[in-house]
Amino acid sequence: MHEETRWIDSHAHLTMFEPEEVAEVLDRAAARSVVGVLVPATGPADLDRALGLSADHPDRLVAAVGVHPHEASSLDAGLKARIEGSLGRTGVVAVGEIGLDYHYLNSPREDQLCALAWQLDLACEAGLPVVLHNRESWTDLEAALASRQGRLRGVCHSFTEGAEEALRVLELGLLIGVSGMVTFKAAANIRAMAATLPPGRVLVETDSPYLAPAPHRGARNEPALVPLVGAKLADEWQLRTGEVAARSTAAFRELFAVRDGWAG
Repeated sequence: MHEETRWIDSHAHLTMFEPEEVAEVLDRAAARSVVGVLVPATGPADLDRALGLSADHPDRLVAAVGVHPHEASSLDAGLKARIEGSLGRTGVVAVGEIGLDYHYLNSPREDQLCALAWQLDLACEAGLPVVLHNRESWTDLEAALASRQGRLRGVCHSFTEGAEEALRVLELGLLIGVSGMVTFKAAANIRAMAATLPPGRVLVETDSPYLAPAPHRGARNEPALVPLVGAKLADEWQLRTGEVAARSTAAFRELFAVRDGWAG
């Protein structure tokens, strides 16, 4: 396996897989040159599982800890203490998955904004990057990020806004995560957005078990399929697939400060 063909899946919810199958999922990924995965927590129900997975597979998994906007209303003093106490754990490299989601509004906007602000400030204080979720909430998310410009690093994962918004993310000092949606026939807008971005500022991801790339749409997604995301980006950028792998892997390692020996 050459260095340039090594992929890292920057966002996969392996907490949503059965515990006994995670090792097999990782083995299938390794067979496709996917050597590492970031597992984000989403809230109180899977925080400990994300931590446990990174501890059980320290050579292949790292974790982000935080509260997804769907679970923002659960962010009480006890949960804040759990998150703060997790930041020093081996394998914890980010605060996430955090952000805003105004499509479902599973938590009220005010709760989402409060949870986001607390977690962004926590990341700034801890010197950790953030893993960000955005759905129909760009104006408020951009404002929150802009108010912390220069103090905040991270990635807007599975980004679906336009080129102008994506370039603004880069201007704010963050990266863009691209998922299997870039392969969807109806997602010309995402391909157009991705085509405007410098390859060294983009991370590839699956968002497993969701958003399986073509030709696997409708099936459960898993990290083994992240090379299909990279291949589509290679088409858009007119680069070799191996070059996309090398650049996305290098960007991941730099953002999350993972040691050179981690994940291959």
